[in-house]
Amino acid sequence: MNPMKRILTLAIAGLLTACTSQISINDVLLQQELDRTIYLRGDFTLWDAEPQYQFAPVGPALYQAQVKFSTPGKVYEFKIADADFSEGYNCGYSDAQPAGQKLTLGQPAIADCNTIYNYFSFTPAIKGTYIVSIDYSDYDKPQVTITKK
Repeated sequence: MNPMKRILTLAIAGLLTACTSQISINDVLLQQELDRTIYLRGDFTLWDAEPQYQFAPVGPALYQAQVKFSTPGKVYEFKIADADFSEGYNCGYSDAQPAGQKLTLGQPAIADCNTIYNYFSFTPAIKGTYIVSIDYSDYDKPQVTITKK
């Protein structure tokens, strides 16, 4: 076999091997873990970063924190942010979100993590513990969801 055909054959074999190897989205996302601690910060914490409201990883690119809302019908305001409200880690509602700042139970909302004033709001119908999730699967458009525990 001449050298040119050998190189071409090896190149094609390499391409076919590369095409058949499986890389899942989880392999990529696991490498994009947050490099700092983030907190649920709101009127119920006086906007402080408190340890009991720290987000914990629960899956690839998915973080959750729990909060107890004790007053049904009250509007609670909050953001997801690091200890310093740093750029890129200061997440509130996105201006592109049609519903604006109000979160609806179980409905994801796009967050803007470079906002200063855009906080989320949520009005629980019943008192209890709620889970706030932030999904960084699309790092440029993370999604925030609130569910009842």
